[in-house]
Formats: sequence, C-alpha cells, structure tokens
Amino acid sequence: MRLTHSAFLRSLLSLAAPVLLLVGVRAETSSGEVQRVVLQRPGTLATLIGERQKFKITDLAIEGALNGSDLRFLREMAGSDYRQQPTEGCLRRLDLSRATFARGGEPYIFKDTCVSLQGGPLTVPHFAFRGCRLKQVVLPERMDTIGVGAFEYTALRSIRIPEDVVMMSWVFNRCDSLAQVEFPQRLVELGLYCFRDCESLRTLRIHDVQYLPFYVFQNVTGLEELVVDGTLWYAGGRLCDNCPRLRRIEFGGMVLATGGLSIASNCSRLSEIMFSGFALPIYYGAVENCPLVSRCRVTGSVMWSINSDFLPVTDVSTVSEALLSSVADTASAVFAAENVSEKIYLHKDRIVRECARILAMRGMKKEACRMLRLLAESGYPFVSRIVSDTAYATMKTDPTFVELREQFQKNADFGEMIHRSPSYDTGAMFRGANLPRIVYASADDSLLTRIRSYFKADYIAGSGSELERLKNVMFWVHDYIKHRGDFLPATRRTAIDLVEGYLRAGRDGMNARGQAIVLAELYQSLGWPARFITCQSKFYADDMDATVVTVVWSFDLKKWVMMDASMAAYVTDENGLLLHPGEIRRRMKDGRPLLLNEEANWNHRERMTKENYLDIYMAKNLYYLSGYLHNRPGIESEAMEDYYTLVPIGEKAIIGIPVYDDAWFWQSPF
Repeated sequence: MRLTHSAFLRSLLSLAAPVLLLVGVRAETSSGEVQRVVLQRPGTLATLIGERQKFKITDLAIEGALNGSDLRFLREMAGSDYRQQPTEGCLRRLDLSRATFARGGEPYIFKDTCVSLQGGPLTVPHFAFRGCRLKQVVLPERMDTIGVGAFEYTALRSIRIPEDVVMMSWVFNRCDSLAQVEFPQRLVELGLYCFRDCESLRTLRIHDVQYLPFYVFQNVTGLEELVVDGTLWYAGGRLCDNCPRLRRIEFGGMVLATGGLSIASNCSRLSEIMFSGFALPIYYGAVENCPLVSRCRVTGSVMWSINSDFLPVTDVSTVSEALLSSVADTASAVFAAENVSEKIYLHKDRIVRECARILAMRGMKKEACRMLRLLAESGYPFVSRIVSDTAYATMKTDPTFVELREQFQKNADFGEMIHRSPSYDTGAMFRGANLPRIVYASADDSLLTRIRSYFKADYIAGSGSELERLKNVMFWVHDYIKHRGDFLPATRRTAIDLVEGYLRAGRDGMNARGQAIVLAELYQSLGWPARFITCQSKFYADDMDATVVTVVWSFDLKKWVMMDASMAAYVTDENGLLLHPGEIRRRMKDGRPLLLNEEANWNHRERMTKENYLDIYMAKNLYYLSGYLHNRPGIESEAMEDYYTLVPIGEKAIIGIPVYDDAWFWQSPF
C-alpha cells in the first residue's frame, strides 16, 4: 500500500514520543514573530523547545497544561532559574490565554523551601514567575486564583485581570514598571500587599469586588488615585497605608460593609475621600497621619457613620424607595451567593441586618421583614439588636415582625450553639507535611528584657508557687489597667507602648486586647511562653463584641492555662485544675462542670458570676479562637500573615488562616 506524502508525515508523527505539536519555534526574527507551542501532555515543554531555542525566544504562546517541570523550564526562558538566579533567557512576552496548570513534575522554584505545583488547573501557582524578566503576560479569560507572589519582582508593564478571580497576597509586589492594571467587572478578592512598592502605578480603578482586606494598599509607592466604582461587599480598615503620593480615594458604587476605624494612614498627600454612590453603615471614623484631610465628601448617600463629623450622614427620607429596593435585592443576592470569598462569609449577616434597619427607618416594612427573615432562618441569635432598635418602633405589633422576633429568641441560646457545633479534625495538621510550629520569644529577647525592667515584673510576680505568681501578674494588670472597651492607643502594640499610650491620651484604661497583650508580654519577660487569643462568636462580623484573653504555659501543670485580665478571671474544672479556652469550650460542648474564681470582676464595680461570665459571655465568644504563629513583643504591629483561627470542620472564619486541628492550636511550646 502506497502512502501519500501527508499520510506518511502523519504516520511518522504517530510514532514520535512525546506526541506534541510545535508550531513556529525557531530563533527570534527581526519581525518579533510569536512562537506557539501546543502541549498534548504536561512535562514536555523542554522537549518541544529544546536547548538550542531555549534562550532565543522572546514571544511565546502556550496551549495545554503546564506542570512543575514545564514551569521550571519556562522560568529559565524568562530569565530566572529554580534558585532564582539570572539566566540568559530573553522571553519577554508570554501568552497563557489557552494554558492551564497540572499538578506534578519537578519543583519549579526554591522560595524558603522547594515549591511544587499544587493548585488547580485554573490557578497561577505561588511564585510562578517571581523574579522573571517578563514584560507582558496574557492570562486566560477563565481563572479562579492568582497565587501568592505569582508575578512579584517581574518587569511587567501592564496586566489584565480575569473575571471572578481571587488575587492572593504579594502578587505584583515590587513590579517597578507596572503602570496599568485592568480589573475585571467582577473581582472576588484582592489580597494583602498585591501592589506593594509598585512605583509606576498611578491609578487603580476597581469595579465590583467582594473583599478588600485591611492594609490591602500598603506601600503602593506610586499610587495617586484609588476608585472603586462598582459594588463593594466589604473593605477592611486602613485600606490605604503609607502611600506617599496618594491624593484621592473615591467610592462611586454601592458599599455594603466596612471595617474600622481609620480608612487611611500615613498618606501625607491624601486630600480627598469621596462617597459618590450609596453606602450602608460605614465604620470608617478617621484617618491617621493624613494631615490634608479631616472630613469626607458625600455627593451620594451614606446611611450611617460611626463618626458623622468625619463622614456626614444622609437623611434616609431623602433616599428613593426604588434605590433602597435595589439595595435590598443586592443584599439578598450577597446573602444567597455561594461562590464567595471565605472572608466575606460572616459579613453577610451584618449586611442584611443593616439593610433591614434602613428599610424599616424608611417605612418599607415588607422589605425590612424580607431581610429579617433571611437572618432568622440562618440562625442569627442577637434578638436584642432587633427588639431594642428604635428603627423597628413602628413594627412592634406587625404579625410578621412578631413571628420573626420569636425565631430570633429561639436562636439566642449560645450554650446550645456550642453544643451543636461540629467537631475539630484533631491531629490533621500534625499528619500533614510542612507543619508550622507555634513559636515564642525567649525571655532574653532585648525588648522583653526591657519590659521586665520597666514594669518591675519580678516584684509583681512575687515569690510564691508558680500558679500564685501567674495569678499575681494577672491581678496586677487588672488593677493597674482598667478595662475600657472603647479605647486602644494608636501606637505600636507592645506592653510599654500601650501603657504609655493610654497614659498620654489621658484615658483610664484600654480594651481587653490591650490588657491581654500587656499580660502576655509580662509573662514572656518572666520566662513563661504566652500568647493572647482572640475569642469570637459564630457571628463575629456582625457581633464585634469579641474578647481577648491570655494563655500562659504552666511548667508545673505541663499545660496551657487561661488568664483574663479584663475580668480578673480564670476557670477550673471540678477538681480545681486550671483550664485553657479550648478545654473550657470542650466542657461547654459536653456539658461538664466549670468553675469561675471568686475574685472575678469588672473594674471592681461588678462581680462576675458563672452565669453571666461563662454561660453567656464566654459561651458566645468561644466559637472561634485566633492567635499568632510567632509570639513576640509587637507582633500585632507587623504583618498578620501568620494569624490562625481555630474553627470547627466545615465552618469559616472571618479573620486569619482557618485551621481545624485543635491539637495543633494547643501544641506544647517545647
């Protein structure tokens, strides 16, 4: 049988290994022709291109799935090898519009450790092109995630972000030439420090976005203008920090929720903050070290502000019912949405509650009850927020409102909420690879040595047994620093700075967070491993009344114990054994006895009882527990990349990196 010329070529290709198609790969011509590669199997890019062409191609388009080996080779083509050392590669323009990623292959970069490709097919891997000399990258239209530091330290000049994507932290860190970012119509999340030290970036215009964390625009050295012109579900406090050229911030769309209190800090040229769209309650109450701005400009509608002198409020009666109905529809859609950033998950309740409140104030009872029903059916427990709110004064006898109020009342059993909570995945992180250890500063740390001397910590602790000394230090903090829930000094969060800060401010105390930090650092200065733990309710985004306690390692008991300086409280079992928050929560869940010390009190004005402290206050606040991986003086004034939250299986946390392993969270410090 004779073969035609084309059939003969096909038969040869069928015998070749690997079975791949390579189109137009050759030395770069003067016309700058784009070279195209089609991968039919991951791990074969090096075979297709070959060593002769590896350092000659400047424009490359890839179709198919890239694994770790392909990415390693591609990095070398783009000027940076596995160990981030320069290569002769001259690849400057890369088209990934028809590419995906596949697990497996060699590690592609050494960044503190060997990094292998672990993500999904639509995820640009962590540090994928870190340090490469790429000037232009075309990303696929459909992606779900851009990994940590994926393009940091590159020569990118512009980038178009795909729709509905999560951008993790440090993505474009130190991209000195990056001057233009085209955001999609819908962005899920923008991670911390995405544009840190991007000195050529002048304007950022973001459209619909679910989540902007605090400090998201920190050290964006070239940024002059930030505009969010779409629907913003949630933005954290200190949105912009240390942006020396920033002049203007504008919210032109719908703002559903924010953190607080400062919207910006250390922006010396910032002169205008404008709300030209519609905003539900805003918790931005000030700026810090931004001398040119003292008041926001409102040309749209702001329904509530934590500081109306800083952010003026609009009379709700002047807002059209049509606009408020549109807001209600948006809030309902947010509440029902499933493909959302995990960090927005718990804010959905606050958004719906505030929307219901505004609708009630406007007299739109039916719409208000529609919002309240969403809350009631989700298990929202804070009946007092509804019953005592004057916004609902005209609805007290409305049959639908009465029915909903009864449902809220049934939801408000916090002890039952703990009892019904899912279990933890005990030991999961210990079974996993690359286990991070929770670490504690040594007592000979220079700042801890200063703290020990400054407070005369040895005198405070006394000379009794270990448990007596632990209690002495806790009682001293309780007596010396009154609990004042509305104040924390705007200073570096070390024991000395916090105490001097509240004294300078002329206040008579500080909140539980400040007290817990001071207590933890006093313990550390005396040689006890210690850390402060944030205790939150299941509905933390809507219930900002969390508490912070200190846990300290008892060498005698060989375990962690809790000391609560805000209430002079500690908790024991029926045999007098001191417990830590995890053990307290476990006993609440199992219905086992808990005892509160007799001295527990609030500022020596109100005695704490088991009923009001454990059964109500702590039962509410022990649903999620958060703490730092590194525990040293001033940790909270540094980046919060190592902040972890212990959550039951299947639950989501609003702050920190979620972990489900309680054994890891309460691991021994040794």
